[in-house]
Amino acid sequence: MSLALLATALFSLKGIWIKLAYQYGIDPASLMTLRMAFSLPVYLGLGAYWWRRGRFQSRHIKSAILPAALVGSCGYYLASLLDLSGLQYISAPLERVVLYAYPSFTLLLAWLVYRQRPQRAVFFAIPLSWLGVWLMVWNEAQQQLNQDQLVLGTGLVVASAASFACYLVFSKNIVSKIGSQAFTCIAMVAASFAIFIHFSLQPSLPSLLGYPLPVYGYALCMALFSTVIPSFLFSEAIHRIGAQRTAISGSLGPVITLLLAAWILGDSISWLQLIGITLVVTAISLLNRK
Repeated sequence: MSLALLATALFSLKGIWIKLAYQYGIDPASLMTLRMAFSLPVYLGLGAYWWRRGRFQSRHIKSAILPAALVGSCGYYLASLLDLSGLQYISAPLERVVLYAYPSFTLLLAWLVYRQRPQRAVFFAIPLSWLGVWLMVWNEAQQQLNQDQLVLGTGLVVASAASFACYLVFSKNIVSKIGSQAFTCIAMVAASFAIFIHFSLQPSLPSLLGYPLPVYGYALCMALFSTVIPSFLFSEAIHRIGAQRTAISGSLGPVITLLLAAWILGDSISWLQLIGITLVVTAISLLNRK
């Protein structure tokens, strides 16, 4: 659970990096491409190092390459594209709240696909965490003046949450066969190439070299601290505690993003949001007791 919580904390920084980079006029596809351009050498380097150390000697690796590539593309290409697109229309805290619908999607998918009935504590923790999450952004949602943008942005991020839930659920069996390190390298390399292909197919191909220096700094931070490190942590957490509990730990994400948005972006925190933080932390504590 500690791995999942740490991954959630790092992953929650992503919305902050994106909002900071958007101030310089970069589009979602270009930012996503820069993010993976910085991430790909790390995955390739780690993959080569672990291969030489004999960690990728599982007899299942060849048969798992295609499934791992498809799952990785769904979880980190499609989900990232939808998420970055949604962040053009809604704030970072609201994006985190909507994105963290994925624990509910994950529980439903695991129940349907693997017949894994959630434990009793889950039925109490999920509603409690959702109540806290929605309280944290109640004021922000009420202040959203452009309702069309609110609906569009929310819809895109909900689709992103569903894509990431598919990644969590369908990666479980692959990770158990080839290990979290091999799976993460294969999945993220495939997602990187999917992003590069998407960028190259744009009607008017933008240049990646003309942005201000801070954009590259934010993209690098997003690559290392909100992509590479949490991707390995998430895979290992799935291997140890399963997709359901890993997903539920993600309910802490909106809390972290809310606090970071207040600190870095200057967003205000209301008393309703403070109550929401308390409810979410309580829900996570209940899950950690077992």
